[in-house]
Amino acid sequence: MQTEESRPAHSATTTTRRKVHPLLGLSISLGILALGLEVVFRVAPWAIPAKSLIHFEPALRSRLAQGRFPTRADTVLLDRDDGGQAIRLLKPFAVKPYAADTAGSVRAVATDEIGFGNPPGRYDSHAVFDLVAIGDSFTWPCAVAPADAWSIRLGEELVRTTYNLGLGGTGPYEYLQLLKRFGLPKSPRAVILSVYEGNDLLNLADHVAYRSGTKHDDASDAGKTSFLWRRSYGWNFLAGSVLYLRDNARKNRLKGRVDYRFAVGAVPFNSGQAGRDEIVVARQAVAGEVAYALFDEPLREFKRLAGERGFVPVLAYMPAAATAYAPATFRDPAVGEVLARFSAAQRGHLRELARALELRFVDLTPLLQAVAAQQPAAEDNLLYFPGNIHLTPRGHAEVARVLAAALADVFPAGT
Repeated sequence: MQTEESRPAHSATTTTRRKVHPLLGLSISLGILALGLEVVFRVAPWAIPAKSLIHFEPALRSRLAQGRFPTRADTVLLDRDDGGQAIRLLKPFAVKPYAADTAGSVRAVATDEIGFGNPPGRYDSHAVFDLVAIGDSFTWPCAVAPADAWSIRLGEELVRTTYNLGLGGTGPYEYLQLLKRFGLPKSPRAVILSVYEGNDLLNLADHVAYRSGTKHDDASDAGKTSFLWRRSYGWNFLAGSVLYLRDNARKNRLKGRVDYRFAVGAVPFNSGQAGRDEIVVARQAVAGEVAYALFDEPLREFKRLAGERGFVPVLAYMPAAATAYAPATFRDPAVGEVLARFSAAQRGHLRELARALELRFVDLTPLLQAVAAQQPAAEDNLLYFPGNIHLTPRGHAEVARVLAAALADVFPAGT
């Protein structure tokens, strides 16, 4: 039987236990979770989500990315003459892996003898190229065989020698740097500068900001020097996830939430939410916060180089997947509306600029839209991959066909 004297002590013990228990339980739970993650990731490191690797400690990130993504060990830096940030190129014969997709995707693309997406031996075996293509990942063979990229198929259509200088993650200023370093030494008769609708304007704004000193290299790896950062997969995953959520929340506050998922008929596109920055820059451009005139300086330089080196300058406009398949059905209808306004305004500016500079302008938008409308979208005949929203082999072939028709007078048959 409990006495009165013992009750206060028992009550105090219970109160203390109630205060400590939740904290202790949480600590134990987190410890078990971290230990469990460590065991799982050590046994199956491929189970670590790709997005979480962004915030891993650099050495661990590089080790885990081997075979899944290109790492800095697979690249070299190219200095430039325009005040921009050094360009990171893949090394010769490096392999760039891709996630599985539909409609004829490949799981890896190997670079050629100078680090670009062409069949091997092409650059070294030609002293001169009839045509050189410059652009971003929509020129580079993204998840397609290099021989299926539109630049190589264009050569087959025209019966001419062509070379692909496309490089993902770059914009018009970088295109010109690659042209000067690798393209112009091959004395091309024509050069196609391919502008991608989605993020070239963003790349231009980033370059101008970097050149002016208002944008700097990412320092997100600073401070990742403790034992846990350097050794533990589980800690990197948990802490990195917190950093990812924090950065994502910050971007949402500054730029607004973005849901860039859409459907084309019964086919869902962009379930992984790739390229959300494309919608951010579209919103900014439509609101007048980013000027389409950012294209003017690099395209004037393109025209100057054409006059100096004697090639025909061609400006090609590559629409985003949702634009080519308009009307696509967006999860957020407002995203579709802003993308349509952005596309029309950007194409209009480039059309007028090309006219003023006397550049040959090929807007691929209405032509790809016409092809897309000819038959219902199905996963085996798409122009764009539903996963990475880049051109499929069929999409590359259609682009090559259109460009060949636009260049028929530059490269007449039989000459």
